[in-house]
Amino acid sequence: MKTTFQSHHYQEKEDKFEKAVKQAARLEHVQEEIGGFLEVEKGEESCKVTQHEIAQDVDITSATKFFELELRQFGPYRMNYTRNGRHLLIGGKKGHVAAMDWQTKKLMCEMNVMETVNDLKWLHTETMFAVAQKQWTYIYDNQGIELHCLKMLDNVLRMEFLPYHFLLANANAKGYLSYIDVSVGQKVAGCQTSLGRLDVMCQNPSNAIIHLGHPGGTVSLWSPNVKEPLVKMLCHKSGTRAIAVDSKGSYMATSGIDRMLKIWDLRTYKALQSYKLGAGPSNLAFSQKNMIAAGIGNTVQVYKDCCDRAMSSVYMSHQLKESVGCLQFCPFEDVLGVSHGAGFSSLLIPGCGEPNFDAMELNPYQTKKQRREVEVKMLLEKIQPEMIHLDTQKLGEIDMKTLQEKTDERNKLLFLKPEKIEFEPRYRKKGKSKTGKFEKRKKGVQEEQKRETVKELVQNKSEEELKRRKVQDSIPKTVLDRFRKKSA
Repeated sequence: MKTTFQSHHYQEKEDKFEKAVKQAARLEHVQEEIGGFLEVEKGEESCKVTQHEIAQDVDITSATKFFELELRQFGPYRMNYTRNGRHLLIGGKKGHVAAMDWQTKKLMCEMNVMETVNDLKWLHTETMFAVAQKQWTYIYDNQGIELHCLKMLDNVLRMEFLPYHFLLANANAKGYLSYIDVSVGQKVAGCQTSLGRLDVMCQNPSNAIIHLGHPGGTVSLWSPNVKEPLVKMLCHKSGTRAIAVDSKGSYMATSGIDRMLKIWDLRTYKALQSYKLGAGPSNLAFSQKNMIAAGIGNTVQVYKDCCDRAMSSVYMSHQLKESVGCLQFCPFEDVLGVSHGAGFSSLLIPGCGEPNFDAMELNPYQTKKQRREVEVKMLLEKIQPEMIHLDTQKLGEIDMKTLQEKTDERNKLLFLKPEKIEFEPRYRKKGKSKTGKFEKRKKGVQEEQKRETVKELVQNKSEEELKRRKVQDSIPKTVLDRFRKKSA
């Protein structure tokens, strides 16, 4: 290390890592659930095992998680699970929207918005969800009552909700990306990407960066704090069809019209694996155990351990009656939800879900009282959009100013000391040019110049303070302003 400070800073980081390892080892005794997987005999292939065969061999509780909803009239459908994996939201292209507790099969609400539905997402809890309709975007509660109409969001094709920031990211048909703070209903940021129609979109769960796919085969990474893409990658020789990012933010999977499925390392932005498929997947999804589901026409294929090493065969495969519209792994369950042209299918994928969950973070079995407490806690711990950064480790570091920045700030400072004045009083008769009077006249001119400098400094400072207050007054007030530290 160059200095003692750097050595001490490095040692603190090492101590933190060592402490985290010890705490993780202690938690292993508490987390006793072990994830399973599908194992076949020698000479057989796991992809040939059907869903009906799995449902017959598993326990009754797991068998009920395999079901299909026949909804041919209003398809094709899109779907979304809540963060705790308890509730399901489906929406048909022709206006059919339904929310349910998919484990108990209890219907929460069902309606027809009488308009085209392009996408839909759950918000921070299962009591509210957003629906991107043909013209505007609407917010509904779990009873199907319209709460809000976001007319600032028109022609939205894809949406992503950032739970820790309470931001609803929207991409529309005109190439415009916008961010809405759902806690106050105000627009936070927006920019014109100038990259054409935005119908391929996903988020990085680890740092809240939005990934967009474009017709030219590129993938761009966006933050609400910058009007230009943070990173722009050429992933395919033709248009990008689907993108997915794993829960830790380390790997990204992309598919294109060129029938290629590529796995990228987001730490180095280099391709790790590349696979040639029979057709280009139109949908991709990562599970909590890094399995990848790909929707190829009316077939769903699941790949296991394809990020760490080269994939030799398909883990599981299932054929549907219609083409795949959307797919997502259910959190904390060995279930893959697939919406298609004929409705919705819940498939059993052994080993895809995380068997242990943190009830303080996400609790699939929370009560109504616990949900209210969690909602208040999330609002109090809400992260500001300015904290969204590509490298999350830099957020905890000290902002060390460089020597050049310190020099520039020093040159911009207004000093109280006035410039040196070369003033020589003229000679006067009748004893008025004696040494004492001579110096008194000279000092008086210098004092007058100093007073003018101080007056100018005070005036500039008051103008800056007035501008700062005007900017603060222009910022819309929120319900959380009461917790802000008041300036003296």
